[in-house]
Amino acid sequence: MQALSANISMLFREIKMLNRFRAAHAAGFDGVEIQFPYSESPKALASAAHAAGMPVVLINTPVSREHPLGLGGRPEMRGEFRAQLAQIAEYAEALTVDFVHVLAGRIESRDERDRCHSTYAENLILAADALSTYGVGVLVEPLNGHDMPNYAVGSLADAQSVLERCEHRAGLQFDLYHVACMGLDPSAELSRWLPLVRHVQFADAPGRHEPGTGGIEFESALAVLRDYGYRGWLAAEYIPLTKTLEGLGWLAAWRRDAV
Repeated sequence: MQALSANISMLFREIKMLNRFRAAHAAGFDGVEIQFPYSESPKALASAAHAAGMPVVLINTPVSREHPLGLGGRPEMRGEFRAQLAQIAEYAEALTVDFVHVLAGRIESRDERDRCHSTYAENLILAADALSTYGVGVLVEPLNGHDMPNYAVGSLADAQSVLERCEHRAGLQFDLYHVACMGLDPSAELSRWLPLVRHVQFADAPGRHEPGTGGIEFESALAVLRDYGYRGWLAAEYIPLTKTLEGLGWLAAWRRDAV
């Protein structure tokens, strides 16, 4: 079975961030990802990850109160995005991450859609150049419009367009939850887009909780990954219904079924 990572920005929130690495390891995960690590020092995070023996797979680019979905696609924020690159690189290097997900931000009107996508592609190339020194890849993720209204990459077609504009210097981050919330069949779309996929995340839908709480057929999606020979990470990025450990029955079942 593919290696499983826990998004410790969403899981294990009942304990302090620096203790979540050990908790994820004890629960049976192989690694972690962190949405926004910037409230802790890179040294402290790296030390906690090393002590727990947990690789950090992925982080996101920073957001702010004014731009909660990022800056990557906002033409007027080009300078601010470039200024973030040094901090992003610092964390990516310290944590030896595989990937950085570059958040695109919102589109304010239909008229600026093309301009935002062009800006995003330009910034993805800049990020790829800055992070390639550390062996870190750059990712684009389409987010569903119900949870993230007016996000600049609101569909798989948007993601494809952006990846083409940046000459595939970035890869596709595919979240089964977001795709399901777009009204699509996650397994069918996963099969279609796998040649571009570099990282897979999941939560059940509706609700964005652990597998088994919604309607996604995870067995089918796992079969698609297995048949394709996908060797990347599978990341649990969901909101636990109660405490994290109480909702991990799916993890034992997936491990058992993979034997």
